[in-house]
Amino acid sequence: MKHVNYQYFITCLFCVFVIIQTTNAQEKVSPNGKFVTVNGLKMYYEDTGNGMPLILLHGFGGTTSQWKNFSELATHYRTIAIDLPGHGRSDYMDTTDVYLHKKAAGYIIGLLEQLRIDSANIMGLSSGGLITLYISTMKPSLAKKIIIIGGQVYYSKTTRDFITALGRMANDPEELQVKSKLHGKRKATLLLNQFWNFRKLYGDPSFTPDILSTITAKTLIIHGDDDPIAPVSNAWEMYQNIPKANLWIVPNGGHVPIEIPGNQEDFVRQVLEFLRRD
Repeated sequence: MKHVNYQYFITCLFCVFVIIQTTNAQEKVSPNGKFVTVNGLKMYYEDTGNGMPLILLHGFGGTTSQWKNFSELATHYRTIAIDLPGHGRSDYMDTTDVYLHKKAAGYIIGLLEQLRIDSANIMGLSSGGLITLYISTMKPSLAKKIIIIGGQVYYSKTTRDFITALGRMANDPEELQVKSKLHGKRKATLLLNQFWNFRKLYGDPSFTPDILSTITAKTLIIHGDDDPIAPVSNAWEMYQNIPKANLWIVPNGGHVPIEIPGNQEDFVRQVLEFLRRD
């Protein structure tokens, strides 16, 4: 009978465990991180500060960490940054290659209802901006003031061409590795495939002038003049049709102007002025 080196065997098992954990790793829960279950979906959010709630919704493929450079906001408001459904530490919303922002908005509304928040300011980046628009039209009484950054009223040809030119990023090992650190490998693969599918998705988003005109929230639209994903015409269409809209076009702002070095301080100032204004 051969001698079994149990210590070596246990070490190998540990190595396999570490590899699996690394492959499926995702961002850790923050000290102020919490979970709530909405219609069977476990959702993650970070609750900081006091006062009027300011809901922070990150962009597609991101997490609450997109707001890490804007902690100053929590000194003025109760900031609630949410991992969108299917992102980060929140559960899968849909395991198909279709991600619907309107469906995600329903879960965000459900989360806020569980927190007993019936009035809030809401700020969204890119996909978070689309979800903010949906919340504002699905439950107008909830949204007091909204801020849309790099938002879209529909996916234009520019958007579809941009995604097509990027290629299927789920097949890019480097991109998959980056996203896996945020979401875990399985969720990252799904999100990259869902992003790829946006190039042929119609009807979500879909904000026609008559729908935009129903938004009662005071609105600040922030958009880069050279946005390669969402043409600046999207911002102008929102500005023209949302009754209480303000427009800030950022020179050389790209898709998410607030992530460009040097813009953060001005962004915080503009946002605080808008939120404080009657």
